[in-house]
Amino acid sequence: MTCCSTAKGALVRIRLSTDFVTGLIFVSLGLFAIAYGWNYPLGTPSRIGPGYYPLLVSSGLVLLGAILIGRSLFVPGNPIEGMALRPLLFVLAGTFLFGLLVEKAGFVISGVLVVVFARLADHDFRPVEVGLLAAVLVTFIGALFWLGLSLPLRPFPQW
Repeated sequence: MTCCSTAKGALVRIRLSTDFVTGLIFVSLGLFAIAYGWNYPLGTPSRIGPGYYPLLVSSGLVLLGAILIGRSLFVPGNPIEGMALRPLLFVLAGTFLFGLLVEKAGFVISGVLVVVFARLADHDFRPVEVGLLAAVLVTFIGALFWLGLSLPLRPFPQW
């Protein structure tokens, strides 16, 4: 799919490819994050403030999006096809449930649920594989959060 427009007699052809649309999404998200975090102090490179890292990451996202948009103007990319709703819905639902349940149900139960929902996004769901993956991921991330970062997450629900 292409779209044409003229600017002072020059013909500009924009191909609606996956690179172009992804670039637009990255630029939009990056600019939103930069605008949202604008009031956080940056600090200095030796004493980083709370706005320094988000600005750095958001600027990288804008740059990557601009590169993808530029690339889509010169290199033909994959055409846009239909959107797969199953992965989108299951991954969003798992993330939403994790955020909703992590304080009440505990990290372990919420972590297992997010892994199960993420694997349900694929048509090839194997319960044993999902159980092993959930056990390894929850153990590793739990150790990282509790031991490495000393975050006060409850592992299990407290009734």
